[in-house]
Amino acid sequence: MKTIAVTGGSGSPERGIGAVIVKMLADKGYEVVNLDIAPPRQDVGSFRHVDLTHYGDTFACLHGCDAVVHLAANANPDFDHFTGAKRFHTNTLATYNVFQAAVALGMEKVVWASSETVLGFPYDKHVPDLLPTHDDEPAIPTGSYGISKAVCEEMAAHFFRLHGMPILGLRFSNIYYDIAGHETGYDQLPPYWEKPEDKKFNLWGYVDSRDIAQGIWLALQADIRSARNYTLAAADTNMKMTNEELLERCFPGTKLRPGTGPHDTLIGIDRARDELGYQPQYSWRDILGEK
Repeated sequence: MKTIAVTGGSGSPERGIGAVIVKMLADKGYEVVNLDIAPPRQDVGSFRHVDLTHYGDTFACLHGCDAVVHLAANANPDFDHFTGAKRFHTNTLATYNVFQAAVALGMEKVVWASSETVLGFPYDKHVPDLLPTHDDEPAIPTGSYGISKAVCEEMAAHFFRLHGMPILGLRFSNIYYDIAGHETGYDQLPPYWEKPEDKKFNLWGYVDSRDIAQGIWLALQADIRSARNYTLAAADTNMKMTNEELLERCFPGTKLRPGTGPHDTLIGIDRARDELGYQPQYSWRDILGEK
């Protein structure tokens, strides 16, 4: 593949992963086409303005590309059922259009952004029985965003069944940036170390933006012909407390899988490690100089 499209490649100041992925692919020598409704925030690759909920626009803008990294989505919180309905509609329709256009154009592969929310986050609806999570477990989303991602994972399976095009979904954890003052910068973590309840919603998970880039690169290169989903998270939690302490305080009764280390991630990344060769390179412990 020579030309890769990235939907949502402009990103936003608070969710800037699209710009990170566009730059990573350009640095690796690919021709990169940024497809977004928002203008680019960097002079990298080419840009095509697109409304992904319009199939004709989506098809036209993907023309000439060999693969697509589909990141664009409405990821705003579920404030009420009215905004939830719009979010579900936007995310599922845009993803359908990308998958359908990719098939019609004979693309080699789709890599797309699913979400940790399909695993049951935020954990205010139920208590997990056993941790870390595992990608073999059924999706149990609790809100419109997570439901839209779970539906798109199922849709990917049907597209592969019908057309045989590989579609790899990456379940991103909470993305952090090594940028001081950023909304999810590592310097925002210390106040939470004594308040683990405020971060239990996603089992104290996080992932560095550069490790997301690693995961996407590995997925693009992987010789995997299926519709398959992989969680991408850091190797550890974002807390100083041990896992035993965290569970005792926030999820009493929840068990740890045998062999889980005191600070190992509670969002399981075994499938990504085993099948993609994913190995997280970044930890808040190194970046902040804390242990």
